Amino acid sequence: MRQRFNGSGRGALFVALLAALTCGAGLAGAAAQPLPHTPAISGMPHGVPLFCSEPTVTSTSGGAWSDSGTWSTGSVPAADDRVVIAAGHDVAYDAVSDAALDCLEVRGVLRFATDADTRMKVVTLTVREEGHLEVGSARAPVAAGVTAEIIIADRPIDAAVDPAQVGNGLISLGKVTMHGAVRAPTFVRTQSEPLAGDETIELEQPASGWRPGDYVVIPDTRQLRAAERKDANASQTEKVQVTAVAGTRITLAAPLRHDHRGARDAEGAIALLPHVGNLSRNVVVRSENPGGTRGHTMFLSHADVDLRYVAFHELGRTRNGSVDNARFATDGRASRVGTNQIGRYAVHFHHYFGPRSEPPNGYQFTLVGNAVDGAPKWGVTVHRTHYGLVQDNVVYNTRGAGIATEDGSESFNVFDHNYSVQSPGRSASRLSGGYGGSLPDLGVVGAGFWFRGPNNYIRNNVAANGGQAGFALPEMQGSVRTPAFKGADTSKADEAVLVDLTNAAVLEFAGNEAYGTIENGLESDWNGTVSNFRTWHASRHGVLGSPPETLAVDGLVVRGDPAALGDPSERPVGVWISNYVSRSVSVTGADVQGMRVGVLSPFFYNQAPEPGRGPGSLVIRDGYFRNQVGVSVATAYAANSSGGEPLKSAVVSGSVFETLDAPAADGWPAESISMNYEMAPGDGEPRDPIVVRDYNGQPGNSFRVYYSHEAPESTAPCQETIPGIGGWVCE
Repeated sequence: MRQRFNGSGRGALFVALLAALTCGAGLAGAAAQPLPHTPAISGMPHGVPLFCSEPTVTSTSGGAWSDSGTWSTGSVPAADDRVVIAAGHDVAYDAVSDAALDCLEVRGVLRFATDADTRMKVVTLTVREEGHLEVGSARAPVAAGVTAEIIIADRPIDAAVDPAQVGNGLISLGKVTMHGAVRAPTFVRTQSEPLAGDETIELEQPASGWRPGDYVVIPDTRQLRAAERKDANASQTEKVQVTAVAGTRITLAAPLRHDHRGARDAEGAIALLPHVGNLSRNVVVRSENPGGTRGHTMFLSHADVDLRYVAFHELGRTRNGSVDNARFATDGRASRVGTNQIGRYAVHFHHYFGPRSEPPNGYQFTLVGNAVDGAPKWGVTVHRTHYGLVQDNVVYNTRGAGIATEDGSESFNVFDHNYSVQSPGRSASRLSGGYGGSLPDLGVVGAGFWFRGPNNYIRNNVAANGGQAGFALPEMQGSVRTPAFKGADTSKADEAVLVDLTNAAVLEFAGNEAYGTIENGLESDWNGTVSNFRTWHASRHGVLGSPPETLAVDGLVVRGDPAALGDPSERPVGVWISNYVSRSVSVTGADVQGMRVGVLSPFFYNQAPEPGRGPGSLVIRDGYFRNQVGVSVATAYAANSSGGEPLKSAVVSGSVFETLDAPAADGWPAESISMNYEMAPGDGEPRDPIVVRDYNGQPGNSFRVYYSHEAPESTAPCQETIPGIGGWVCE
């Protein structure tokens, strides 16, 4: 019989194993055999451990959990029991218990009461393929005055029987339905600036679903200086309790400790205000001890998952940084145990393909209105998972990213109107190692939203306090398998479509917003269109664009803190475009104020266009810029033009420029268009000009601007200056 370890013996074994591993040892000599597993499935090549393969209690019929007649032992399950709800049985959970079950396996149906408080403590809760865990439903959610809790018990992981550390959490291959009372809105913008000493906050709309006792989060809205970023940032984000709710006004249990100021335009008028997110729900899944063995959730394969208005508190074990995984020999036995196992996140859809029969709402999974509070890496993780709805969720206090897609294959998911607050990340100087030493750390530098691939819909989301970025859209290269239909298992070639994402465009990125203690509002290495993006108090770049081929930025709003410009080392930019040879970039209808530069494309190097592609272009049209420098674009050397066509062309059309009343601390004058700013002085080699059309919105006021260090005769007939223009100007 397989040996099991309980209590201090199991903890001692795990500690001893980890100590051995730090010295390079494996599992040789371990006394126990691994648990039996399900057959292998995508993402779990060794299957899912059957933690209750040797149950001590099994249901003999449907009925109430608290009815001794429901159970094979004639007694209600107690501490350390291994419990199975048998297939075909419908058990009603009606207990409030702190007795920690060793495991619970649901093969039938387990329904939590919705009209009375319930609490279950368990080490590992597994829902098998035929099982259904229901904690409220759309028709009968857990009532507003009632709380339902699932607590993942603080027990050391038994590394001998679970070396991949799958357990100690909620694991589902079957159906999971959780519906708490509606908290609407889940987050909302304030009517005015919340300031230190305030005991009430006025919201933009009534918080009809909020209740006294709820906890809310108010973000840090500062534009950080260089010495305050990343590890040096002492966060001013505040989590406070609500004592009263009356229409649009909430009363706090304690006065605010910090100012949470909004963004202002160049005239000093408030343009944008912060949001307040509600972190409380009456259905709760949490770790018993966040400082001990933390729980996690994982939804797999063809599970059927619908989670609405659920709180996930202090879950997830994978830490932000280099992963260190278990390794297995060819016979399936572990040769070593990892010290930072990948994939044990707070809310994790892992190789999740959804039910074979499409759910009524058309989505393969539904994650609506939930709150994630505290995770050591990612809050909501979507990995090789498709056709899901992630909407109206609030994610707070994660280390790497609030919401993430992991490998780029994730397709046709809708990320709509979510709020991610405080993902500080790690400084670049602290990054090392990788996935088993072969891949770099991913999604660890701090972002509200970190999306690995573009094949999704990203709309109306808000990010605050990402260490590096509000939204990070990293470069994706190579081909991935996308589903051929809903419910497809993309690990099977005949159910997948191979798509090369190297030059793919994002399906939608519209209406999103980022602000407060971020370095960059949006970092995008993708093709496609960025529509109606708003970003404020980004300390480096509002939009940082480096597309492989094309990028259109439409309707952008950027607001900076002009006070930062008093420091010459602070050079925030509204839109920063990397060297754009072979790239077509447009910025249309932008409103950028309070930055050092409105649009900047610095000169890095000259290169030939990529094979099969023509010269690059940057077009800035119909914008409004009130910054120290409106537009500065480093074009290519004229000698590299081919047949008179510039290698890199730049056009500024129909845009309006006004002077920003801020100190020019870096010594550069206020200019509308500059061919000189941040270029190497003394380089007199001729460059292609910036073409300006309808300057300041005046039809026919058109000219070309050359780099000032070019010899006058090379650009004649030109005049040396026009007010507000930095460079030689030719009519």
